[in-house]
Amino acid sequence: MFALVVIAVFLSAEYTASGRVWGLLRANLESNAACRVLNGRAEQIRAGTWAQLTTAAFLSGSVLSVAPDSSGELGGLTETINVIAYPTPSPNPSAITVTRNNTTGAVTTTASGDGTMPAQTSVRIDITASWTAKGGAACTRQVSLIIANGGIQGRH
Repeated sequence: MFALVVIAVFLSAEYTASGRVWGLLRANLESNAACRVLNGRAEQIRAGTWAQLTTAAFLSGSVLSVAPDSSGELGGLTETINVIAYPTPSPNPSAITVTRNNTTGAVTTTASGDGTMPAQTSVRIDITASWTAKGGAACTRQVSLIIANGGIQGRH
């Protein structure tokens, strides 16, 4: 009888531990997929010209128009690109915000700016991936890029 109790306790502990390990592996897989999504979007943005990066039409029509390859591992993935002037000038131009819902494939321009973003010296571009994990938890990863008009600037 005592041996059966010991075996039952051991098996239940083993089941709990293995469930926890599978949960950690699943979370790691999702985190890696989100990083691949963000890195892919960052590369698409880096390939654009200044005039393209500072307009909502390019971000919605070229960057977010196609779902990323690794988005299938992320349930309910939503991608957001936010462009703001950096450092914040006075007066501060309106931000550009474009969102892609990968469940429906819809790309929405939440804020298209006021048309003065191309005149700025540099911008900060925040790329955010939000999804629902397999366990139902809301997860978010973000990458920020600071890009100057004319590329890399320096002193001679």
